[in-house]
Amino acid sequence: MDDNVNITVRVPIDLKDRLDSLARTTKRSRSDLTADALQRLMDQDKDEIEHIRRALEESRQPDARIVPHKQAMAWIRSRGTATPLPKPKSRRRTPA
Repeated sequence: MDDNVNITVRVPIDLKDRLDSLARTTKRSRSDLTADALQRLMDQDKDEIEHIRRALEESRQPDARIVPHKQAMAWIRSRGTATPLPKPKSRRRTPA
């Protein structure tokens, strides 16, 4: 018995064209390529979610060192600009 199911996905025409081209080049079906891409995306998302969960857990520890969100975002936004900010220094989390 086949454990696969059919799904329908709407994609922009340029993405379909790229998929068709890749299928021809690799001699693989669009279905196989799409399933592989979905699997990689799902695995990546799972890993990212687990990384975020662990980081949040660590940030709740009494001895956690953090960078305040506003400082981190200002630093990130300044990267690649003419006046990048220095990397912010972490500090001990203040007890709630």
